[in-house]
Amino acid sequence: MSAKKKNLDVYLGEVFNQFIALKENDLRKSQEVFNSVFKLFKQKMGEQCNYFKKYASQVMYAGSVCDGIKVSKLDEFDMDIVIRLPVNYADVGENGIIIENDEPGFVKLKIIKAFDNLDKQKEWDTCHKVTRDWRDTDKYLLQNKFRQWLHKIVQRTVNDLNDKVTVLGVTYLLSYKTMGPAYTLNIRNIEGDEEFLLDVDLVPVIRFMLPRWPEGYRTVENTQIKEWLVVPKPNKSVQDVDLKNRLWRLSFHYYERDMIKACQGLKTTIRLVKKLRDELGMKAIASYYIKTLFLWKVEATDKQYWQQKISVIYREMVEDLYNAIIEKNIPYFWNKDNNLIQGVKPTVLQVYAKKLKEVLVSIDSNDVEKAVYFLLSTEEKEEFKNSEFYKNQTMGDTVNNIVRQASICSAIDDTQSLKLVEKKEKDNELLNLVRNLMTKIDRLTLKIEEQETRLIRLENERLVNNTDCVHAKDKITEVKPSSVDLTQESVNDISQDSQEAVVSDLLIL
Repeated sequence: MSAKKKNLDVYLGEVFNQFIALKENDLRKSQEVFNSVFKLFKQKMGEQCNYFKKYASQVMYAGSVCDGIKVSKLDEFDMDIVIRLPVNYADVGENGIIIENDEPGFVKLKIIKAFDNLDKQKEWDTCHKVTRDWRDTDKYLLQNKFRQWLHKIVQRTVNDLNDKVTVLGVTYLLSYKTMGPAYTLNIRNIEGDEEFLLDVDLVPVIRFMLPRWPEGYRTVENTQIKEWLVVPKPNKSVQDVDLKNRLWRLSFHYYERDMIKACQGLKTTIRLVKKLRDELGMKAIASYYIKTLFLWKVEATDKQYWQQKISVIYREMVEDLYNAIIEKNIPYFWNKDNNLIQGVKPTVLQVYAKKLKEVLVSIDSNDVEKAVYFLLSTEEKEEFKNSEFYKNQTMGDTVNNIVRQASICSAIDDTQSLKLVEKKEKDNELLNLVRNLMTKIDRLTLKIEEQETRLIRLENERLVNNTDCVHAKDKITEVKPSSVDLTQESVNDISQDSQEAVVSDLLIL
């Protein structure tokens, strides 16, 4: 298991560096251009509207760039333009802003007396008059009117600049387009050898501070963050136009950023999962949905979890995304009653689940190349295969195979040598056994020859004795055959014992 994870980590690290991580030079240039262009552009926006000039003093980075989870290249910025309302934010009654819960993740803002009295103030004609159309007849603040107001300012500013701006001796063309609640300012160069493109999403937001907090939404402890936002983004699942225009989306972006800042491997892993989402064509899964899964994981684990190998975290988060799609539910972190993918068609989710399953199978089967290829486009795969890293890895695999084959051959040779040694040892044992047997046979043969000699001698002695006693028959004493028989019997016994010993040794052989 450890070898597999190490190998996958090496490949994921290289893919991340080549195709996902932001290049330092691109990051620096984009920030320099944006800071220069937008500083001038914002100043011109203030010249178009006194209310904007007075109440839009704060502009904050937002989105994936701000979180450090942007993928591939820095070609866009998200900017929250905080618009202050001429209202007492601390007052929860008719003199301030009434926050009403509606759809999970959305609220309605009701402003009564505070706006009713604006037309009686000194700056009505020169400043506050633009707020006249921001409410409906029931005193609810309309997010569509709020967005349209900013849209007109952006449009007039671009026109006033003649669709271009020059900073630090470089001229950039400006254009704009509408995308949801944002108005995207497009910046591109008309000079220089390298093409430069940058999209800046300008989002007007209303900021609230603690202790005000929307009812029914979770709070975060042990944090210094005190601000939360409402964003003029309509709820797509609501069909009633009047209700849709009253709904403002809640944003706890600053809390979320604070939650993930000390999680070591989180930002790398979330960018890997976002790149996987892009290459698998999972367009219905917004980046915020993926970020939400990571927020749930942060809550369920400790900081040490994010210190694991990236391959381990990556595999688990891909599985979390897979399970969420199978269950057709990614609950909103701040209010779990809000299912972020509720509006995605089940047939689309089935296709997504099948693709993610293939990714998980490739990881679990240790098919490292296939696992990382899911992260790459066709062009990127070719580039990856031609990289020095891939060539070195391929060469390393070849060397490892050769070493492995040599080890196998060596093991075979060692085994064969061991068998030869064992065979030789057995042959030596057999030879020793044969030698011992031959020694016993020689000893047996010698004993038999000795017995035969003894018998012959006894027989000769008996014949001599018979001749000497021919004339003295009365005194002749016959030799009892029992002594010869006993002697022969002894020979037979000795022969039999020796033969049995030889037979025993032969059986052993």
